[in-house]
Amino acid sequence: MGIETKIFERRTVIESALLPYGFEKTDKGYLYTRNFLKDAFRALLLITAGGEITGWVIDNGTDEEYLPIHVESQRGAYVSKVRNAYIEILKDIAQKCFRTNPFLKPQSNRITCRIEEKYHEKPDYPFAKLPTYGVFRYPVSQKWYALVMNLKRSLVDKECTGRQKDEIIEVVNLKIDESAEHDLLKIRGIYPGYHMNRAHWISIILDDTLDDDFILDLIDKSRSFAVGGKSRLKGEKEHWIIPANPGFFNVIEHFSASKEVLWKQSARLSAGDIAYIYVTSPDSEIRFVCEVLQTDIPYEYEDQNLKVTKAVKLRVLKEISHGVCPIRKIRELGVKAIRGQRTATPELVTFLKRSIS
Repeated sequence: MGIETKIFERRTVIESALLPYGFEKTDKGYLYTRNFLKDAFRALLLITAGGEITGWVIDNGTDEEYLPIHVESQRGAYVSKVRNAYIEILKDIAQKCFRTNPFLKPQSNRITCRIEEKYHEKPDYPFAKLPTYGVFRYPVSQKWYALVMNLKRSLVDKECTGRQKDEIIEVVNLKIDESAEHDLLKIRGIYPGYHMNRAHWISIILDDTLDDDFILDLIDKSRSFAVGGKSRLKGEKEHWIIPANPGFFNVIEHFSASKEVLWKQSARLSAGDIAYIYVTSPDSEIRFVCEVLQTDIPYEYEDQNLKVTKAVKLRVLKEISHGVCPIRKIRELGVKAIRGQRTATPELVTFLKRSIS
């Protein structure tokens, strides 16, 4: 692995920071030039439009590339001095012109962002000898529901050949219902769980073979095992935000006539949970605090916008006045987006408790 690859691994360029830092825009991309070691050497770094990074060190005395810094076996005092000075330049650029990603591959990072948006949960890195392996946990029980690893493709895909065997990939391990294993392993991109109990875990290669939404649905199911009855502390309630589109169902009008409603079942909801009903545009605010009374109610309904096979029963506990908790306030309290049902942040829960007490 080259010097530049090591320094910029797991980083994404912030294009708006390049020109102020001193890069010049060329027909090949952004080019940075800097003399160092009393002008004896010149560092050049090219960042292409596709994000590829190439670096050179030029000996100003000969105007030729100084190659020894890229040779691992070259450990002399002078070579090390040049190499270390070049590395310091690259580190400064990495710090000021790039953002650090949690993982190596684009799909891994997209999915990480979606998990954070939905559950307000970030990976941690518990393995000292494997510092790039990230674990997602359910915060109440600290049980894992996803493990992201980077490793050789051949360790997961036993049918790969040639150069693919040594290709470094990222996979996510997810927990599954034992009865689903047979059907899931028929899907391209899904393999028996690497270094896990293969009856209960699968490995998915994060190379865009499977789309994000499909993987996120499996992540939801994996997380439900950690959230489920045995994993929750006694009496522990989950707090959820549930969006309601008034164009499809006027929830405000319904709750003015009845304090209970049947809602589409989510596998993550349990009896006793609290649901904050977020009325979408044009209101864009939380208007009701509900309790989940019952889950897994058989219910058949389908129209052009919605299909329901199971329902949950919600009961209104409190109505929140118009303007108390609009989307602006929700974002201030740590919820950046509400695209579907998601967990409420502790800050939002505290705010709502105080607002309605």
